[in-house]
Amino acid sequence: MRVMAETDFDGGMRPVEITWVDGRRFPVVSCCTPRSYGRWDYGNLVLRWEVELVGHAWRSLYWERGQWFVHARHRDRNGERAPREPVDT
Repeated sequence: MRVMAETDFDGGMRPVEITWVDGRRFPVVSCCTPRSYGRWDYGNLVLRWEVELVGHAWRSLYWERGQWFVHARHRDRNGERAPREPVDT
């Protein structure tokens, strides 16, 4: 995935748009203040934003060592597996 983010004068980042691997693009409608986990000094700093995408979909967006990621979603809102998803054991 690719994330377009704005950086302000004091170095703070704000995600503006998310592009999934398949090319779908979603602008970020709303974004909360990032929460930090770990410490920069130890090399394990992770930042997390709760972002709202178009269509009222909320996702947790993470940044670690210059890379962005979200947790994979294996089931939709109805509890059904997405196509080609592995069967739970």
